[in-house]
Amino acid sequence: MMTKKLSKIDILALVVGSVIGWGAFYLPGQKFLPQSGLINTALGFLIGWIMIYFVQIAYHVMMLNHKDKGGEFSYVYNYLGKKHGFIVGWSLSFCYLTLIPLNASALTLVIKSLIPNFSYIYLYTIVGNKVYLSDLIISTLIIYSFYQINKHGISLSMTFQKLLIFLLVVIVSSLTGIILIKNYNNSEFITNYISNYQFNVSQMLQILAVIPFLFVGFDIVPQVITDLGFNRQFATRMTVIATGFGVLIYNAINLLTALTYSPKAAQHLTWASGSAVLNHFGWLGFLLLAIALFAAIVGGINGFMVGSSRVIASLASYQLMPKYFEIENELDVPVNALKFITLISILMPLLGRMIILYIVDLSSLMAGLTYAYVSYISISLSETRKEKIFCCLGFFVGLSFMLLLISPGSPSQLRPLSFIILLLWILLGYFYYTKLNKYNKSHFHKEKK
Repeated sequence: MMTKKLSKIDILALVVGSVIGWGAFYLPGQKFLPQSGLINTALGFLIGWIMIYFVQIAYHVMMLNHKDKGGEFSYVYNYLGKKHGFIVGWSLSFCYLTLIPLNASALTLVIKSLIPNFSYIYLYTIVGNKVYLSDLIISTLIIYSFYQINKHGISLSMTFQKLLIFLLVVIVSSLTGIILIKNYNNSEFITNYISNYQFNVSQMLQILAVIPFLFVGFDIVPQVITDLGFNRQFATRMTVIATGFGVLIYNAINLLTALTYSPKAAQHLTWASGSAVLNHFGWLGFLLLAIALFAAIVGGINGFMVGSSRVIASLASYQLMPKYFEIENELDVPVNALKFITLISILMPLLGRMIILYIVDLSSLMAGLTYAYVSYISISLSETRKEKIFCCLGFFVGLSFMLLLISPGSPSQLRPLSFIILLLWILLGYFYYTKLNKYNKSHFHKEKK
């Protein structure tokens, strides 16, 4: 059965939906404005976009030289061998998979913003976070809904994705534009963010350190490379444009918040961006922003479900996971891998949102590792001097992101619990890989006999 190929608009929607999540709406008040202000945040995003561009050139080289499913994983496997391929596949599966329950649990925040005290049937508390049955039901329903959508093929999945991203872009740009027109000469805004502005490298580093986490999603494109309905050379261009859209949306919501609140005032609000819109537009505007947030959250769930299921299926096709996960339905969907991703994503909210946040902190580290691997291989495959230089820069970008997260004294060093979870994930991977090698060797000897 022929499946519909992905268009350039599909790729734009897939990447923007994966890049823009709940953080774009909550971080302006919780992190961006209090820690880095308006201009240093914008500069941090701009530098981050340029740094990611170097990595995207390395991915461009990969997509021109590598035709197999599995994207970064199979690329590294084919050029550096099984061990390095497993490291990247293990990292990618962690990176994509953990972002599904994070976005799903964020959906309850949207509902609680609209319906205060929407928490029913208290179950237990983990790391200070109360877990309610109502929260678990909501996250389960949304994850299962997108399992059903993805099961029926990437064409249906992308139709939903395009609708969601259209709503997101239109609502955010409209609300920000109107508030800017009304308040651009606001004396308090000028005093807080323009007149007293100071260029601060440390503040920009705070933004750069979370760029891999915020931008995880552009690297989903290699996972759907065999589904493209246009020349692969345009895939990189679409990805660059999509991440540029991401930068604009992050900064638009940050500006929207800054036009209403000082950094200190924003920090003391549960949802500063939501409060800003409520002040200017009342409940109608607040509802529209909630719809945009909903679109960002479920767009991320959809994008990472596509990416993670394909990574798992690719690992299976290289005998690094059971062959069961490689099986596809008549619409070329790795349905068993999709079921596995859905099950894990439904179970993770049982740990509570704070534990999920500690786990997701590691996604930046895993992303940086993958960027470094892809860029390293692409250096030798580059056809021009310019490409080779950019791939070298991409390699150092990947290493820099990792160093920002693990170096003692770094403004963005991972929290202790995240390091413990990282150690457990490494040990689990080592144990699994060792057992897998023993199984494959014994299985090989049995077949020879």
